[in-house]
Parts: sequence; C-alpha cells; structure tokens
Amino acid sequence: MVTIPRPIDPREIRKIRKELGITQEELAKKAGVTQAYIAKLEAGKVDPRLSTLNRILQALLECKKAQPKARDVMSSPVISVKPYDSVEKVIRLMNEHNISQIPVISGNKVVGSITERTLVRQSLEYDDIYGHKVVEVMEEPFPIVNEDEDLEVVKYLLEDHPAVLVQDKAGKIVGIITRVDLFRLGKTLSRE
Repeated sequence: MVTIPRPIDPREIRKIRKELGITQEELAKKAGVTQAYIAKLEAGKVDPRLSTLNRILQALLECKKAQPKARDVMSSPVISVKPYDSVEKVIRLMNEHNISQIPVISGNKVVGSITERTLVRQSLEYDDIYGHKVVEVMEEPFPIVNEDEDLEVVKYLLEDHPAVLVQDKAGKIVGIITRVDLFRLGKTLSRE
C-alpha cells in the first residue's frame, strides 16, 4: 500500500519555526526569501510555489538538526559521591567546586541526590549533620536523559528538578545539566 504524505499547510510553518526557536528573519535568510515573505506565508496571505515551500521546509529541517542537545550544554565530568561517604565530604566537594547539588552513585547506578536544600532541611533534624552518611540524608535521584536528547525535554525536567543527569549510549553517566547551564546558551533559548 502506498501512502501519500499529507501536504503541509504553509501556516504550519509558524508553529514549526517557533518550536525550533528561530526568528522569521533567520528562516528567511536560510531559505533565500525575505522576512516579509515568511510573515505573509505564516499569515496565509500568499500561496507559495512548490519550489519555494520546499526550500523553506529544507531550511527548517537544517535548523532542527542544528538544535542543541543535552551533550552540548552538560558539564563533565560529573562530581558524585557514594552512599556511605560522609556528609562532610559532600559539603567539602560543594565548596571546592562551587556546586549546589551532587548525584549519589553506587557502582554504575544512580541511587540518590543531595542538594544544598537537602542539607539545610536535614541540619534541622540532626544536631551534627557532618557526622552522618550520605545514605541517611539523600533524596531521590535526578532524572536521566540520553546525551542526544533535545534541550526542550531537559528544560521541562529542570522546571521540577535542580539537575538532570546525562548518560551515553552504554548507560554511563557522562554529564550533568543544571538550570544555570541553560543560560550559557544565552539568546539561543530565549528567541521567539
């Protein structure tokens, strides 16, 4: 059975362009048309020639391939602790590396996490938090994504989690992304 692809409505270009985070001007430049033409196309005011529409779609496809992935923004190597390390070690590592969260890894498995917030909460419960083991104060592990995951997924996860871990194809943790890492991309993430 042969399936015929549904023709794209030129007004769908706006939605696709916004999802990719590129401006009309950028799309126009990549497709070899004017920004005004892209605006009219998105508004449904022009009926493009097939060759022009194909150039615009090809430009969108190239932009999709160029979108940043988790591997592009992650920090590596990952500073981690083991479940039976001391909380004192966690605090020392946080201070030395100027970080506010650390994954807890046992062997090759992520088993928990510790954040500054965790430590503050636990210090209210324990008189001497420094003498405790990580396993006594850790919380749930950070979410894990593959290194080729789209940054949009990472941004969504960071709304509810202080960090996202990144694994390679073999399942090894190779990086960590925190909220501040997203801002390193600057205007790339905030463009309309």
